[in-house]
Amino acid sequence: MAQQGIQMDQEKICCSICLDLLKDPVTIPCEHSYCMNCIEDCWDGENQNHIYSCPQCRQTFRPRPDLKKNTVLADLGVPPSERSLCGEHENQSKAQR
Repeated sequence: MAQQGIQMDQEKICCSICLDLLKDPVTIPCEHSYCMNCIEDCWDGENQNHIYSCPQCRQTFRPRPDLKKNTVLADLGVPPSERSLCGEHENQSKAQR
């Protein structure tokens, strides 16, 4: 039972796009949370007909919703110095250098 609670908490603090701990977490209107860079990149690639959707539940939004910073998730043990980029975007940033 305790393992299930730990697993659930880990799912809440991980981005379902990059599968890493949330960096600069934001919550979208359906209440799912993502790294800000991950959801912005996802939506930038989705930009057809100006309809945006949640990668998890597929709820659609029109127009593109404002991203709401999730300070609760940001404070769950991730030091500020490590919050800037998730693993996927950090690797992209290093490759661009």
